[in-house]
Amino acid sequence: MGFSPSLLLYEWREGLRAGRRQKAVAARRPAKRPSAQLAWFHVDRDEDWNVVQDLMASLADDLPDLSFLLTTAGEKPRNLPDWCAHETLPNDDRGSVVEFLDFWQPDISVWIPGRIRPVAVQICADRNIPTIMIDTGGAFGISQACRWFPFLKRRTLRSFHAILSGDEATTVALVSAGARRDRVDTTGILQSETSALPCNQAEWDAMIDLLGGRPVWLAASVDLSELDSVIAAHKQALRKSHRLLLVIVPGDVDEGDEFAAALRKAGMVMAQRSLGNEPGKDVQVYLADTADEMGLWFRLAPVTFMGRTQDGTSGKSPNPFDAAALGSVVAHGPNIGAHEVEYQRLARAGASREISHMGELGHALDDLLAPDRAAIMAHAAWQISSAGADVMKQARTVLRDVLAKHKAPAR
Repeated sequence: MGFSPSLLLYEWREGLRAGRRQKAVAARRPAKRPSAQLAWFHVDRDEDWNVVQDLMASLADDLPDLSFLLTTAGEKPRNLPDWCAHETLPNDDRGSVVEFLDFWQPDISVWIPGRIRPVAVQICADRNIPTIMIDTGGAFGISQACRWFPFLKRRTLRSFHAILSGDEATTVALVSAGARRDRVDTTGILQSETSALPCNQAEWDAMIDLLGGRPVWLAASVDLSELDSVIAAHKQALRKSHRLLLVIVPGDVDEGDEFAAALRKAGMVMAQRSLGNEPGKDVQVYLADTADEMGLWFRLAPVTFMGRTQDGTSGKSPNPFDAAALGSVVAHGPNIGAHEVEYQRLARAGASREISHMGELGHALDDLLAPDRAAIMAHAAWQISSAGADVMKQARTVLRDVLAKHKAPAR
């Protein structure tokens, strides 16, 4: 690995960062590394660990003698299996990385990125250790990282043996940032399979009969502070579609009576599900203030506004993939919190719509409720949210093939 000025400057900055923070203490190493092949996985984000564990387990089924090492930026995962060693990733400088690699001597290095590690990746390349990047939603951010070190980013991306990209926009961004086009494959995001929310078939059949083909949109997990804006958007949409029904699921179903009072005050003809009411043909708003029925409403509504994405409590908002997996196009506010990766993926696929302020919601509905538009967006959303099994299979095949070509020397 050459001593380019950008690399030296990067290492100097990393040294300052390491000096400012308390260094993580590596887990106790074994007396020696396993004698068989060793697959080293690095995971930056805690939320990616479960899907990486699934990938490791499936790879172990194919290669029962393969050993595993997991590195993380922080603490050891609580559910780490006995067959996988753990260590905190060393600081990204030559001395730390060389010491780490001298001990572990991995046969493959698999990166689940949250940030870029130029020194570690390039030293692996220098040692002919194949480096694979697998996208769980963070690879697009990698393409935008290291703005102060564009040459260093380019060199690092070109060092990867293979990159499995989550979508075409990410592929274009990575190649533009320096990755070799022939080493980037647009496979989709590695993710655990999305289990569709359940739905009572009898309730579904009954609701279909009651609606009689009426157009429907859903406001899911709405906070009381968002209700006035949702009502205003519905009134605007009713001007063009007088049969349109709004289904509102309160963020707290115990607040159903408060929602009902606000709806009546706003002059809406409404029915309340917790009281056994039905959405008759004159009902404009159906208040679904009952628990555990979101799967029903996502199936019925071609468009869903995700509540609690405007007032900053987005951690309580539903996962947008729950709607997308059931064919509902997602509209949302800017406060996407814990589901940021999912929303970014939907946006890049043109499968969602961000509402910067609630006054835009009515105009967005006019567009999103158009049947052709909704069908295209819903299909894109469904593809993204349900592609986990195929991507897992492709990632498993790539890693298995690389390991087959990289036989471990006698140790």
